[in-house]
Amino acid sequence: MNSLQEYSEIFQKLNLTEMSVSEGDFHLCMKKEQTIMPAVQGPVQTAVQKASGDGSEPPAAWNDADNLEQVKAPLLGIFYAGTEDAPFVRVGDRVHKGEVLCTIEAMKMFNEVAAPADGIIREILVKDGDLVEYNQPLFRMEKQSLQNGK
Repeated sequence: MNSLQEYSEIFQKLNLTEMSVSEGDFHLCMKKEQTIMPAVQGPVQTAVQKASGDGSEPPAAWNDADNLEQVKAPLLGIFYAGTEDAPFVRVGDRVHKGEVLCTIEAMKMFNEVAAPADGIIREILVKDGDLVEYNQPLFRMEKQSLQNGK
């Protein structure tokens, strides 16, 4: 990169809230205050409906916060839920530690995001093609010891 203008354009194009760049002795840090919008209930309710059947009540295990784990983005990039043929996982799927949950594209490289533990996918928090930020929650999963296969 040669100019501050190029960095500014990338910052705006990717709708980032923070960006730090270091090249040799050059250091640049840009931050933008973010207006917090109330959460939209539609996608969350859809996930609840899929996991519990009728959407009237979330599964009992959801009330046990110690049993739920968020899977977060390890880097900034574009979230892909699966291949053209099928998603890697769906709400309600049983997964094993190390199983691929999604990929994140950054700089034309696809990085796999793996399940940190055995469990059941209870919520998918982002949509296919969304730009995700570092450490943004992607999934909520119920940690379980799985004896049977998927």
